[in-house]
Amino acid sequence: MKYKVSDIMTKNPVKYTVPSSIAEVIKVLIKNNVTGIPIVDNQNKYQGVITRRDIFYNPDETQTALVMRKAKPINEGDSVETAANELVKQGKRHLIVTNDSNEVTGILTPQNFLNIISEEYRSLKVKDIIEYNSVCVWKDTPLSVALVMMKLSQVFSFPVLDDDGKFTGLITDRDIFNKVKMSHTSVLSEAGIADDEDPWSWEGIRNVFTYIIEKSNIKVPDIRVKELMVPDPKVIYLESTIEDAVKLMSQKNYNQLPILSGHGEIYGMIYDIEILKVFNDKHVQ
Repeated sequence: MKYKVSDIMTKNPVKYTVPSSIAEVIKVLIKNNVTGIPIVDNQNKYQGVITRRDIFYNPDETQTALVMRKAKPINEGDSVETAANELVKQGKRHLIVTNDSNEVTGILTPQNFLNIISEEYRSLKVKDIIEYNSVCVWKDTPLSVALVMMKLSQVFSFPVLDDDGKFTGLITDRDIFNKVKMSHTSVLSEAGIADDEDPWSWEGIRNVFTYIIEKSNIKVPDIRVKELMVPDPKVIYLESTIEDAVKLMSQKNYNQLPILSGHGEIYGMIYDIEILKVFNDKHVQ
Protein backbone atom coordinates (compact mmCIF):
# COMPACT_ATOMS: atom_id res chain seq x y z
CA MET A 1 0.00 0.00 0.00
CA LYS A 2 1.40 3.34 -1.04
CA TYR A 3 0.01 5.55 1.72
CA LYS A 4 2.12 6.99 4.52
CA VAL A 5 1.03 8.45 7.84
CA SER A 6 1.65 11.98 6.55
CA ASP A 7 -0.94 11.38 3.81
CA ILE A 8 -3.85 10.79 6.18
CA MET A 9 -2.96 12.41 9.52
CA THR A 10 -4.66 15.50 10.91
CA LYS A 11 -1.88 18.08 10.66
CA ASN A 12 -0.93 20.73 13.22
CA PRO A 13 -3.15 19.39 16.02
CA VAL A 14 -4.05 21.38 19.10
CA LYS A 15 -1.34 20.78 21.72
CA TYR A 16 -0.54 21.71 25.28
CA THR A 17 2.61 21.77 27.37
CA VAL A 18 4.03 20.42 30.59
CA PRO A 19 4.23 21.43 33.30
CA SER A 20 0.55 22.32 33.48
CA SER A 21 -2.60 21.56 35.44
CA ILE A 22 -5.49 19.32 34.45
CA ALA A 23 -7.80 22.34 34.69
CA GLU A 24 -5.75 24.03 31.98
CA VAL A 25 -5.94 20.97 29.75
CA ILE A 26 -9.71 20.75 30.23
CA LYS A 27 -10.02 24.36 29.07
CA VAL A 28 -8.10 23.47 25.90
CA LEU A 29 -10.34 20.46 25.23
CA ILE A 30 -13.49 22.54 25.69
CA LYS A 31 -12.34 25.54 23.66
CA ASN A 32 -11.29 23.42 20.71
CA ASN A 33 -14.04 20.80 21.03
CA VAL A 34 -11.56 17.91 20.88
CA THR A 35 -11.31 14.76 22.96
CA GLY A 36 -7.54 14.30 23.07
CA ILE A 37 -4.34 16.26 22.52
CA PRO A 38 -0.57 15.72 22.37
CA ILE A 39 1.48 17.02 25.29
CA VAL A 40 4.79 18.68 24.40
CA ASP A 41 7.62 20.52 26.11
CA ASN A 42 8.43 24.14 25.36
CA GLN A 43 10.35 23.10 22.23
CA ASN A 44 7.42 21.12 20.75
CA LYS A 45 9.08 17.80 21.62
CA TYR A 46 6.62 14.98 22.24
CA GLN A 47 6.04 14.13 25.90
CA GLY A 48 2.77 12.21 25.92
CA VAL A 49 -0.92 12.22 25.09
CA ILE A 50 -3.95 13.04 27.22
CA THR A 51 -7.61 12.43 26.49
CA ARG A 52 -10.89 13.08 28.24
CA ARG A 53 -11.00 9.44 29.32
CA ASP A 54 -7.51 9.61 30.82
CA ILE A 55 -8.75 12.56 32.85
CA PHE A 56 -12.00 10.80 33.72
CA TYR A 57 -10.18 7.80 35.16
CA ASN A 58 -7.86 9.98 37.24
CA PRO A 59 -10.34 12.44 38.77
CA ASP A 60 -8.20 13.21 41.82
CA GLU A 61 -5.01 14.11 39.97
CA THR A 62 -4.34 17.79 39.32
CA GLN A 63 -1.12 17.71 37.27
CA THR A 64 -0.96 16.87 33.57
CA ALA A 65 2.30 14.93 33.91
CA LEU A 66 0.63 12.46 36.29
CA VAL A 67 -2.34 11.78 34.00
CA MET A 68 -0.90 11.85 30.48
CA ARG A 69 0.13 8.58 28.86
CA LYS A 70 3.64 8.28 27.50
CA ALA A 71 2.32 6.22 24.63
CA LYS A 72 4.56 5.37 21.72
CA PRO A 73 4.13 7.89 18.86
CA ILE A 74 4.25 7.05 15.17
CA ASN A 75 6.59 8.68 12.67
CA GLU A 76 5.04 10.70 9.86
CA GLY A 77 7.03 8.64 7.32
CA ASP A 78 5.77 5.28 8.59
CA SER A 79 3.27 3.26 6.60
CA VAL A 80 -0.46 3.45 7.24
CA GLU A 81 -0.40 -0.27 8.11
CA THR A 82 2.20 0.32 10.83
CA ALA A 83 0.15 3.16 12.28
CA ALA A 84 -3.10 1.17 12.25
CA ASN A 85 -1.49 -1.78 14.00
CA GLU A 86 0.01 0.52 16.65
CA LEU A 87 -3.38 2.15 17.28
CA VAL A 88 -4.99 -1.26 17.71
CA LYS A 89 -2.15 -2.41 19.95
CA GLN A 90 -2.55 0.59 22.23
CA GLY A 91 -6.33 0.19 22.27
CA LYS A 92 -6.83 3.95 22.37
CA ARG A 93 -8.42 6.41 19.97
CA HIS A 94 -5.54 8.88 19.60
CA LEU A 95 -2.10 8.20 18.13
CA ILE A 96 0.41 11.04 18.06
CA VAL A 97 2.55 11.63 14.97
CA THR A 98 6.11 12.98 15.19
CA ASN A 99 8.91 13.78 12.78
CA ASP A 100 12.51 12.57 12.96
CA SER A 101 13.27 15.27 15.55
CA ASN A 102 10.51 14.02 17.87
CA GLU A 103 8.43 17.13 17.19
CA VAL A 104 4.66 16.69 17.06
CA THR A 105 3.36 17.15 13.51
CA GLY A 106 0.00 15.40 13.55
CA ILE A 107 -2.52 13.13 15.19
CA LEU A 108 -4.42 10.03 14.07
CA THR A 109 -7.77 8.61 15.14
CA PRO A 110 -9.61 5.68 13.54
CA GLN A 111 -11.58 8.13 11.38
CA ASN A 112 -8.40 9.03 9.49
CA PHE A 113 -8.17 5.47 8.13
CA LEU A 114 -11.73 4.92 6.95
CA ASN A 115 -11.37 6.11 3.35
CA ILE A 116 -8.40 3.83 2.74
CA ILE A 117 -10.21 0.87 4.30
CA SER A 118 -13.16 1.52 1.99
CA GLU A 119 -10.82 1.52 -1.02
CA GLU A 120 -8.61 -1.45 -0.16
CA TYR A 121 -10.76 -3.86 1.86
CA ARG A 122 -14.28 -3.26 0.59
CA SER A 123 -15.06 -6.93 -0.04
CA LEU A 124 -14.43 -8.10 3.51
CA LYS A 125 -17.57 -8.74 5.54
CA VAL A 126 -18.47 -7.53 8.99
CA LYS A 127 -18.61 -11.10 10.29
CA ASP A 128 -14.95 -11.57 9.30
CA ILE A 129 -13.77 -8.68 11.47
CA ILE A 130 -15.72 -8.48 14.72
CA GLU A 131 -13.86 -9.60 17.82
CA TYR A 132 -14.69 -7.05 20.53
CA ASN A 133 -17.19 -7.71 23.30
CA SER A 134 -20.29 -5.57 23.60
CA VAL A 135 -22.40 -4.62 26.61
CA CYS A 136 -26.19 -4.35 26.53
CA VAL A 137 -28.40 -2.32 28.85
CA TRP A 138 -32.10 -2.60 29.76
CA LYS A 139 -34.30 0.28 28.60
CA ASP A 140 -35.43 1.11 32.16
CA THR A 141 -31.92 1.22 33.62
CA PRO A 142 -31.39 4.51 35.52
CA LEU A 143 -28.97 6.93 33.88
CA SER A 144 -26.77 6.91 36.98
CA VAL A 145 -26.35 3.14 36.67
CA ALA A 146 -25.60 3.34 32.94
CA LEU A 147 -22.80 5.84 33.65
CA VAL A 148 -21.25 3.49 36.21
CA MET A 149 -21.50 0.63 33.71
CA MET A 150 -19.66 2.71 31.13
CA LYS A 151 -16.96 3.63 33.61
CA LEU A 152 -16.37 0.06 34.80
CA SER A 153 -16.59 -1.64 31.41
CA GLN A 154 -14.81 1.13 29.48
CA VAL A 155 -17.44 0.52 26.79
CA PHE A 156 -19.22 3.73 25.88
CA SER A 157 -22.01 2.55 23.59
CA PHE A 158 -24.70 0.08 24.63
CA PRO A 159 -27.43 -1.61 22.59
CA VAL A 160 -30.67 -1.09 24.51
CA LEU A 161 -32.99 -4.06 25.12
CA ASP A 162 -36.69 -4.09 25.94
CA ASP A 163 -38.44 -6.32 28.46
CA ASP A 164 -38.29 -9.26 26.03
CA GLY A 165 -34.59 -8.86 25.34
CA LYS A 166 -35.23 -7.37 21.89
CA PHE A 167 -33.04 -4.65 20.42
CA THR A 168 -34.88 -1.35 20.76
CA GLY A 169 -32.24 1.38 20.54
CA LEU A 170 -28.71 2.57 21.19
CA ILE A 171 -27.22 4.78 23.87
CA THR A 172 -23.73 6.27 23.82
CA ASP A 173 -21.88 8.66 26.07
CA ARG A 174 -22.44 11.29 23.37
CA ASP A 175 -26.23 10.86 23.67
CA ILE A 176 -25.97 11.44 27.40
CA PHE A 177 -23.85 14.56 26.98
CA ASN A 178 -26.18 15.90 24.29
CA LYS A 179 -29.48 15.41 26.05
CA VAL A 180 -28.88 15.89 29.76
CA LYS A 181 -29.78 19.50 30.47
CA MET A 182 -27.70 21.26 33.07
CA SER A 183 -26.64 24.84 33.62
CA HIS A 184 -23.39 25.60 31.78
CA THR A 185 -22.39 28.09 34.43
CA SER A 186 -23.00 25.82 37.39
CA VAL A 187 -21.24 22.87 35.75
CA LEU A 188 -18.16 24.92 34.94
CA SER A 189 -18.17 26.53 38.36
CA GLU A 190 -18.32 23.12 40.04
CA ALA A 191 -15.38 21.99 37.92
CA GLY A 192 -13.37 25.07 38.88
CA ILE A 193 -12.86 26.27 35.30
CA ALA A 194 -15.25 29.21 35.05
CA ASP A 195 -12.86 31.86 36.29
CA ASP A 196 -12.39 33.83 33.07
CA GLU A 197 -14.48 35.46 30.38
CA ASP A 198 -13.93 32.97 27.58
CA PRO A 199 -17.07 31.67 25.86
CA TRP A 200 -17.76 28.08 26.81
CA SER A 201 -19.95 26.16 24.38
CA TRP A 202 -22.01 23.16 25.43
CA GLU A 203 -20.59 21.35 22.40
CA GLY A 204 -17.15 21.60 23.96
CA ILE A 205 -18.30 21.02 27.53
CA ARG A 206 -19.80 17.65 26.65
CA ASN A 207 -16.30 16.32 25.90
CA VAL A 208 -15.49 16.46 29.60
CA PHE A 209 -19.02 16.24 30.98
CA THR A 210 -18.56 12.80 32.54
CA TYR A 211 -15.38 13.95 34.26
CA ILE A 212 -17.16 17.01 35.64
CA ILE A 213 -19.95 14.83 37.04
CA GLU A 214 -17.42 12.50 38.68
CA LYS A 215 -15.15 15.22 39.99
CA SER A 216 -17.83 17.51 41.33
CA ASN A 217 -20.27 14.92 42.67
CA ILE A 218 -23.05 16.42 40.54
CA LYS A 219 -26.18 14.31 40.77
CA VAL A 220 -27.37 13.25 37.34
CA PRO A 221 -31.10 13.50 36.57
CA ASP A 222 -33.31 10.62 37.70
CA ILE A 223 -34.19 9.43 34.21
CA ARG A 224 -34.14 6.11 32.40
CA VAL A 225 -32.00 5.02 29.47
CA LYS A 226 -35.06 4.87 27.19
CA GLU A 227 -35.50 8.63 27.55
CA LEU A 228 -32.02 9.30 26.12
CA MET A 229 -31.48 6.45 23.67
CA VAL A 230 -31.58 6.71 19.89
CA PRO A 231 -34.76 4.68 19.17
CA ASP A 232 -34.04 3.83 15.52
CA PRO A 233 -30.26 3.88 15.11
CA LYS A 234 -28.34 3.12 11.95
CA VAL A 235 -27.31 -0.54 11.95
CA ILE A 236 -25.18 -2.93 9.97
CA TYR A 237 -25.64 -6.67 9.35
CA LEU A 238 -23.34 -9.64 9.77
CA GLU A 239 -23.31 -10.21 6.02
CA SER A 240 -22.71 -6.52 5.21
CA THR A 241 -19.37 -5.50 3.75
CA ILE A 242 -16.81 -3.43 5.58
CA GLU A 243 -17.31 -0.82 2.87
CA ASP A 244 -20.95 -0.44 3.95
CA ALA A 245 -19.94 -0.01 7.60
CA VAL A 246 -17.19 2.47 6.80
CA LYS A 247 -19.49 4.60 4.64
CA LEU A 248 -21.98 4.92 7.48
CA MET A 249 -19.27 5.76 9.99
CA SER A 250 -17.70 8.36 7.70
CA GLN A 251 -20.96 10.05 6.72
CA LYS A 252 -22.34 10.29 10.26
CA ASN A 253 -19.06 10.49 12.22
CA TYR A 254 -20.00 7.36 14.15
CA ASN A 255 -17.45 5.48 16.22
CA GLN A 256 -19.56 2.33 16.31
CA LEU A 257 -22.56 0.58 14.79
CA PRO A 258 -24.93 -2.10 16.16
CA ILE A 259 -24.73 -5.42 14.28
CA LEU A 260 -27.90 -7.36 13.56
CA SER A 261 -28.27 -10.94 12.42
CA GLY A 262 -30.19 -11.82 9.28
CA HIS A 263 -33.29 -12.20 11.44
CA GLY A 264 -32.96 -8.71 12.88
CA GLU A 265 -31.72 -9.82 16.29
CA ILE A 266 -28.94 -7.89 18.01
CA TYR A 267 -25.62 -9.66 17.52
CA GLY A 268 -23.14 -7.15 18.89
CA MET A 269 -21.31 -3.95 18.02
CA ILE A 270 -18.58 -3.07 15.56
CA TYR A 271 -16.15 -0.26 16.41
CA ASP A 272 -14.02 1.84 14.09
CA ILE A 273 -10.84 0.91 15.96
CA GLU A 274 -11.77 -2.75 15.51
CA ILE A 275 -12.03 -2.28 11.74
CA LEU A 276 -8.38 -1.18 11.72
CA LYS A 277 -7.50 -4.84 12.19
CA VAL A 278 -7.99 -5.29 8.44
CA PHE A 279 -4.44 -3.99 8.08
CA ASN A 280 -3.23 -7.13 9.82
CA ASP A 281 -2.41 -9.76 7.18
CA LYS A 282 -4.59 -12.43 8.74
CA HIS A 283 -7.71 -10.56 7.63
CA VAL A 284 -6.64 -10.05 4.00
CA GLN A 285 -8.23 -12.46 1.58
